[in-house]
Amino acid sequence: MEIVSVADLKIGMFVAEPDCPWSEFSFAFQGFVISSPEQVDIFQQKCRFVSIDRSRSLNEHYAEPKVGFDRALKSSPFQSPEVERRAGPVGKRPFASFAQEKQQARRRRFLDFLNSQQEDEHVRALSRELTYIEPRYDELSGALQQAFDAFAEGKEVDVIPVREGLRDISGSLLRNADAVMWLLRLRQRDQYSFDHAMDVAVNMIMLGTHIGWRDQQLLDLGLAGVMQDVGKTQLPLELLRKTTALSSDERTLVRSHVASSLEILFSQADVAAEVIEIVSRHHERWDGSGYPRGLKFEQIGMAAEIAGLMDSFCAMLRDKPYRCALGHQEALEELHDLRGRKFNPVLMEQFVQCVGLYPVGTLVELSSGEVGVVIQQNRVQRSKPRLVLMLDAEKQPVRVYRILDLREAAHAKLRIAKALPHNAYSLSANDYYLG
Repeated sequence: MEIVSVADLKIGMFVAEPDCPWSEFSFAFQGFVISSPEQVDIFQQKCRFVSIDRSRSLNEHYAEPKVGFDRALKSSPFQSPEVERRAGPVGKRPFASFAQEKQQARRRRFLDFLNSQQEDEHVRALSRELTYIEPRYDELSGALQQAFDAFAEGKEVDVIPVREGLRDISGSLLRNADAVMWLLRLRQRDQYSFDHAMDVAVNMIMLGTHIGWRDQQLLDLGLAGVMQDVGKTQLPLELLRKTTALSSDERTLVRSHVASSLEILFSQADVAAEVIEIVSRHHERWDGSGYPRGLKFEQIGMAAEIAGLMDSFCAMLRDKPYRCALGHQEALEELHDLRGRKFNPVLMEQFVQCVGLYPVGTLVELSSGEVGVVIQQNRVQRSKPRLVLMLDAEKQPVRVYRILDLREAAHAKLRIAKALPHNAYSLSANDYYLG
């Protein structure tokens, strides 16, 4: 952190802490990038000095962190202290850390590019929200990993940091859902269970927001999303990684994770009954074919129906030991075919409306042959989103970022020819944003 006089405060600086209480301000956030002269004026009226975080500031105000690499972009934010000690001192960093520095540089290049689009307020809003929510997303990731570790060891879990992180995500989804979904698609790790929990929680909150839920209802949804599979920590790892068909006994054992999850959550003082109910029913299905109780229709409850639908959707998007990941469009089509049987048809239609034809993070090929990734939805014309071009018509990487808004008259002849698998043309999610 760097302490500066409010007289030197500039647009683009990230204010981490003023020298007076945040309660004296009317800002919606505690810690944010200055984006207007009015915000500068307010700080100058209220206090004398502020703490600036250069690693989260923009453009000329950005500076590399003094540690080896950005806290929010460690090769694994889930390493134990023992693993970090084995990695050696900062002065003798392993080769992998240089890859992290490259990722960080590309991340900054991308955010600077978005913020430079002065004529496009939608893109600049995306940049602002990404800058705000990214560190909070990582704080939630860390809190969730600590909770998972405690669950696995049978310890008491402090769910308050997880709940507060979900509150940040919920607010961000209300302000700019595209930013959160973009970040979610691109911050993939190597831990299926953890990634899946984050995916499910964010998508549950997104769908809940879409159908009009707010405040505590959304927090309960998100908390259920991250907690609903904690019982799998009690299953043999080789069973979860099995690539062949499960036997009847193995299937019964896998299904027992719901009971294990409930046993774990009942032992936690801070988990609400509403959250536990959602967890208990997230594998029930509309036609009564689910488990453990074979509930059907309205017996399941809307929150648990959302949990089951998002659990299935997010599972389809990731590689598993027994099958490759589906593309967003393929997953939506498969789920849509199950409406009225496995899933509430009304809820399914709302979900399709919520995520659109081409969800944020979807790779698409244009009629020109160019390939891009969707960064923003068009809520009115779902077939005409905003894209960042990744490959030219010859399928070669573009040399500079370029945004295409398919609604604009200049691109009237362009259309999306098809959605692509997530790894088409050897592209991966990290190519889009983190390097």
